[in-house]
Amino acid sequence: MLDQDLQIRFHDMTFHDLEGRFLVAKLRRISSPPVRMGSVADANASALGRLIDIFRLGTESRSYADLRAIERHLLREFAVTAQEEWDAYLQEIRRVQGDLDVIPPLLLTPQPGQADQRVVFHKAEMNQRPYLVARIGDIMGSPAPVWLTLPKEKESALARLRNVFHIGVRGQVFRDFVESGRKKGQGAAVILKQWRAWEEAVAWKAPGA
Repeated sequence: MLDQDLQIRFHDMTFHDLEGRFLVAKLRRISSPPVRMGSVADANASALGRLIDIFRLGTESRSYADLRAIERHLLREFAVTAQEEWDAYLQEIRRVQGDLDVIPPLLLTPQPGQADQRVVFHKAEMNQRPYLVARIGDIMGSPAPVWLTLPKEKESALARLRNVFHIGVRGQVFRDFVESGRKKGQGAAVILKQWRAWEEAVAWKAPGA
């Protein structure tokens, strides 16, 4: 049962209150932060890079914590522990990526954001299942699967957004943000300043707020 669907797939994600097409790379229960189609040159490569970054963060990621939280379900339905499931994911990621460098999370410095630097939560659907996605500006976190994270789906979505900034300038989301900014004619200093402002605002927000 463990290996039957253990491969990376790409799925469309639909938002209830956002227009446009969004692409997600998914490895069973782990999903990449959505990529808005047209925002980068290669949406598939971006989504894959975002998915791999979650595994680069390793057991520090909220995706891993949420997997641990449903361990009893995994044992009952699939006879695997959360760690065994995670190890199977890592094996597939390494098959696709090669060596995987696990990185420590960057420390975030909390600062209250301005009106345009607030975290917003969006309801979304993928494969007819509900998700909650936290967003600040142009940056989204990995979708929190509502059915698996209730009643902490909002806390999970926020933690997943923070994980994007824990990876920070070393990750695919930042590289995509730089690419998008350059298309708009923005310089490196402007791009980095905006990223830092969003990072501080995300770190400031209380999990239940």
